Amino acid sequence: MENNTRQELLNNEMVSTFVTRAAEYCTFVENAGNFSKVDFVQKSIRLFSGMYAAMANMPDITNATDSVNEKFVDEHVWHRIYNQINSKLGYHDDYVDVYDPVAKEDQDVSIVSLADNYADVYQDIKDFVSLYSMGNEEVMVDALWECRMNFEEYWGPKLLSALRTLHRLYFSEEDLRNEQEAAGQQKETGEDEDQQSRGGWLFEKTREQYKKKDQ
Repeated sequence: MENNTRQELLNNEMVSTFVTRAAEYCTFVENAGNFSKVDFVQKSIRLFSGMYAAMANMPDITNATDSVNEKFVDEHVWHRIYNQINSKLGYHDDYVDVYDPVAKEDQDVSIVSLADNYADVYQDIKDFVSLYSMGNEEVMVDALWECRMNFEEYWGPKLLSALRTLHRLYFSEEDLRNEQEAAGQQKETGEDEDQQSRGGWLFEKTREQYKKKDQ
């Protein structure tokens, strides 16, 4: 890739937007414990939708070299992110998903973890941000190219799957604000925490049904 073309790519508005959202996402999930559940879900919706829109609207990207990009997120880091998000979402972490929603034949459904999706997206995004921050233009372009390829095949579908579920949690009958209010009342009345968290009987019934089917 010629230097002027490379610079045009790195100065592209959608690239700049994605880099900003990607860095913000990494900081956000690394500090998930600082947010209430409802605020965490709301900010996740904004970041996921922003990253997807920016990546989907990027110009075509060609890798600058044939070298293998360095990786920064190992298994230990992945599990730390997973455990932090799983703890934050609690009962709302599991959801019912279909592997390929556009397939014509019947599809098996499965129980999926939001925390797993967060950690998988984080792995690709953190590797990208770490490489991009080095400031070497060839490395930056290669990191962007690899991130785009992984977006198309891997973390893009995971992001959308999580976003669909987060939308339902935030805007539908599974009302996180009510749960937040109930948690405050629980502290005053001493009511059982598990009983307070199990609102949305329809979601619970569907969840348990497909858990049994998976076994």
